[in-house]
Amino acid sequence: MKSSINVAVIGGGIIGASTAFHLSQLGSRVTVFEKEQPASGASGHSFAWINSFNKSPRSYHDFNHDSIERWSRFERLLNQDIGLKWGGNVTVATDASSGDMLAQDVKRLQTWGYPSKLITKKELLELEPSLEIPKISTAAYNWAEGHVMTDKVIHACMDRILANDGELLLGTPVDSISQDASGASVVVGPKTYKFDVVVVAAGVNTSQLVDSCGIKLPQRVSPGVVVKTNPISQILKSLSVLQIVNSEGQIDQIHVRQDADGVVMIGTGSQEHETTDDSWEHAHNLIKETSKYLPELQGATPIRVPVGYRPMPIDELPVIGFTPKTPNIYVLLMHSGVTLAPIVGELASIEITEGLKLGRLSNYRPSRFE
Repeated sequence: MKSSINVAVIGGGIIGASTAFHLSQLGSRVTVFEKEQPASGASGHSFAWINSFNKSPRSYHDFNHDSIERWSRFERLLNQDIGLKWGGNVTVATDASSGDMLAQDVKRLQTWGYPSKLITKKELLELEPSLEIPKISTAAYNWAEGHVMTDKVIHACMDRILANDGELLLGTPVDSISQDASGASVVVGPKTYKFDVVVVAAGVNTSQLVDSCGIKLPQRVSPGVVVKTNPISQILKSLSVLQIVNSEGQIDQIHVRQDADGVVMIGTGSQEHETTDDSWEHAHNLIKETSKYLPELQGATPIRVPVGYRPMPIDELPVIGFTPKTPNIYVLLMHSGVTLAPIVGELASIEITEGLKLGRLSNYRPSRFE
């Protein structure tokens, strides 16, 4: 049976887009409010690595792992090219200290049932023959991981929402939201829109929007920087992501991927690494450092990507659901939005349309901050 409830989704990032898409698939009348253009916020700055490599506690790791398994089905439902590339990730530690930690991570992941194993330098070079890493302490291969092009995912979702008779209000910043016994409202300038349910998936702006409704969602300021290049010939032959950990190097951690269009994306540190250095000097230095391991990257032209601010709940775990005080306002706030987009969109749409409380989401309710 299809739902016919009238739902607003505030936010055109990957979580808002996935949730709006899944709602429209279930028959909801969906209106998406986006203050700029789809993928213009944190999703557009994301490294978009689909993984559950260093995520804890166990329940959160399993939640991410489950979502990885749903990505292929999500792609089939969207029925468009979304730049989804499997091939796995290899993390290489070049020094003994980092290598020991990496080996411990792999052992833990194996006991949790995650596809991960240690590989030799010979095996690594069979995957990526052009790599030049003179010193390898430990290398870990996580073969179920991938990456995706977030802008393509979001635009595919929007296309399907329109095909399902939804509405996109782009360049439409929301001033406030409210709720009463009959539903919830979205205020844009002098106009008020009425809905049965309002879903707030507005990234870093989510906390401010829901505060007036009595929902407290503390966030940490989490700036991140990635560097992109001009399209170049293929430098990663097999892997979707390569990560180099070198605690003795100028940059202690580098992760690199290449899209189907040839654009290379490079980041530093872990997935939660915070930096505001989006200078040309940083971009050139990062390409130069990465070229030591991937010589074919030499001569690539950096494309400056301004610093992006990522949604980051204070406890770093997702926020998903209604609260007892706001039964018509559903909140979605999380880091790792790219990995989690399929599972969150699917489960949130079920809760919203069917009036259910899914036990799978019980650890992530917004009421934990009250």
